[in-house]
Amino acid sequence: MTVAALTAPLALISPAQAQSGAAADEQDAIVVVGSRSGNKALESSAPVQLVSGEDLQATGARTLSEALQRLVPSFNFPTSVPSSNAASFVKGVSLRGLAADETLVLINGKRRHATAQLNAGSGVAKGAQTVDLNSIPLSAIERVEVLLDGASAQYGSDAIAGVVNIVLKKQAGHGNLAVQYGVNDKGDGETKSIEGSIGAKLPGDGSVTLAFDVWDIGRTRLSGRDNRTMYFAGDPREANYPNRNWFYGSGATKRENLLLNAESTVGGVTLYLSGSYGWRKDEGFGNLRQPSADQTVRALFPDGFQPFLRVHSRDASIGGGARWSGKAGDFDLGANYGRNRVESLVYNTNNASLGTASPTSFDTGDLLNEQANVTFDWKRPFETGFLRAPLNVAAGLAYRHEAYQVFEGDHGSWANGGVPILDGPNAGKVATPASQGFGGFSPDDAGRSTRDVVGGYLELETELAKGLRVTASGRVEHYSDFGTTANARLALRYEVTPKLAWRGSAGTGYRAPSLGQSAYSRTIPNITNGVLATNKLARVDSAVARALGATPLKPERATNLSTGLVWTPSSDLSVTVDFYQTTIDDRIALSETLTGTLVRQVLTSAGFPTYSGAQYFTNAVDTRTRGIDATARYRWRLGQDQKLDLSAGFNLSDTRITHIKATPAVLAGSGLTLIGHEARGLIEEWNPDTFVRLAADYTNGGFDAHLSGTRYGTYWARNAVVAYDQRFGPQEVVNLSAGYRLFANARVSAGINNLLDSHPDQVLPAARNPVVALYSGLSPEGGAGRTYFARLDLSF
Repeated sequence: MTVAALTAPLALISPAQAQSGAAADEQDAIVVVGSRSGNKALESSAPVQLVSGEDLQATGARTLSEALQRLVPSFNFPTSVPSSNAASFVKGVSLRGLAADETLVLINGKRRHATAQLNAGSGVAKGAQTVDLNSIPLSAIERVEVLLDGASAQYGSDAIAGVVNIVLKKQAGHGNLAVQYGVNDKGDGETKSIEGSIGAKLPGDGSVTLAFDVWDIGRTRLSGRDNRTMYFAGDPREANYPNRNWFYGSGATKRENLLLNAESTVGGVTLYLSGSYGWRKDEGFGNLRQPSADQTVRALFPDGFQPFLRVHSRDASIGGGARWSGKAGDFDLGANYGRNRVESLVYNTNNASLGTASPTSFDTGDLLNEQANVTFDWKRPFETGFLRAPLNVAAGLAYRHEAYQVFEGDHGSWANGGVPILDGPNAGKVATPASQGFGGFSPDDAGRSTRDVVGGYLELETELAKGLRVTASGRVEHYSDFGTTANARLALRYEVTPKLAWRGSAGTGYRAPSLGQSAYSRTIPNITNGVLATNKLARVDSAVARALGATPLKPERATNLSTGLVWTPSSDLSVTVDFYQTTIDDRIALSETLTGTLVRQVLTSAGFPTYSGAQYFTNAVDTRTRGIDATARYRWRLGQDQKLDLSAGFNLSDTRITHIKATPAVLAGSGLTLIGHEARGLIEEWNPDTFVRLAADYTNGGFDAHLSGTRYGTYWARNAVVAYDQRFGPQEVVNLSAGYRLFANARVSAGINNLLDSHPDQVLPAARNPVVALYSGLSPEGGAGRTYFARLDLSF
């Protein structure tokens, strides 16, 4: 079955134990997330949804985030966002309508490092620095465990919305290989891939598994025709302008990922090792610069130009440790290191302030994120004599080092060359500096930031009365940049009857500002009314930001409340319903670009006369999210080799801003706000209000078939021009696939995603930015329409 709502305490379970569960029968699976004691999934005090690796691959999805989008109702992260910047290629995790950086991602129970790419643009991930799920091959995954409850008291920062734990395969003596091809109805978005894994035995009970994937994904056009006037008045070339169908949509990408997972027991000590390497090349794009635009050096581009962005991402990690058991308890000592470096090149462009000497391609600079972790975990049951069951005690210590660095781009990618506009009606006026489409990082933007985190946790779990299990967790961490934070969580599970259980939890949580949010900086030159007007995305501790009232970032603070029921009338039927509320104080967001007469006066007085405006990260708002998660699963056994799994999933979420930080005193009377109308909409209304998913999975011997339907509810796109606000209606998407095992080691399958070729509502013509954009980047399913895929799996 694809997804079952399951309940588990956040378990101190070894990856070996977790993998041996295999998730073949989700009702019996031991999950890593939920508590440190380790329980069967449907016996947990918090909702967990399990997805097997086989189900992920059966979707025909190209990435893990795309597969989870189709399988987990609480998951939403638009998978076909137009790739107009480097950050749009990074697919993260968004649970229960919260931000993409408020869910913790683990690999085999260990914290995964984030990408270096911070989203400083627009869209649902604005301001976020997320873990890149594209770097995890689907072929490496045994299962994914999605904990839908705050878990900062167990795991620390980022777990406000929940935890996604990716359990890697552990296979010995066998492997598999698969090739897949896909294309959409319009003939673009062509996808070719090869993926696989192979396992070998190690001494004793050990094994080593190597998994890989190689993907080549073509671009998908999501645009219409550009009918604007392109040349100066009277130019005879207007009637035959060659580039009216310039590209806008999802850019092309190529990626290669390799992942290693190994362990072996030697002398009573289990040694484990994992590592990954990923390479990705993405093709982004900028908006057309018309031949008549002042940003165009017409001697270089007489017909204007469309800038293109080439992004190279290199991602690597290595980790290992040892587990052992004795009279003193079970121990796990581990360490891991991960890094991601993003390099960007813009081409088919110019720097107008360099005139005809301008290059047409520029290295815009690199971003680097690093993370190192050392953890020591211990657990042991104690017989107390006065409790009904042993008191399970778990404790641990953790150290983390983080670093983030911005590297300067080519001189021409950010510089003002001083050459005026060469021709046209504005000849002689100031020309726009920096490379068009994607300006580079300046020397002032470049820099490196680091921090250290130390912490510890304690968890107690026992049965206080018959059928009543209690879990209490607490964690304290100290950050070198902002101080100490302490969090606690209490979770209960009570068996009303052997087939009906109530569960509930209450806890506090936090998310530390990412180093990217603290250290990222970019200079954005522009021309306003013929005058150079440079805006700055400033580091929060910079003199520019402080002049405009910026204060040091502090962690987001959350309170999680959850209550629900688990009904299991038989081994073939399970139903869960959970109600939740998450309040977040001091939620971090990117401020509006603060501009105007007063801003210029303040900046000039502070020694920055060349800046006309600035924005910075700030603890901008308090929010409250309420919702419902519900799932049901029924396994219908039709015969010895026949079964039909039926499942349903539902999520409803609603987020409201309860407080907005006041405009800094230095800007009093300016009419400016830190969070404006459009940004408020990205917090409150970008997420569809409901998700409904129905699925049927049929197996008969070597034949299998899968049918699913998802209904995305309504959502809003708020616009800087309020009259252009738009409500997007529901969208229904039906997916169908089937497979047949030709031989014992060969299987063919094919499928149609978005069988009915549904599309989201188109953006109002007056609100399209750019003018050719047909669909909103908020759409969970995107505008690609019907897609087809065929797949061949070989095992050996």
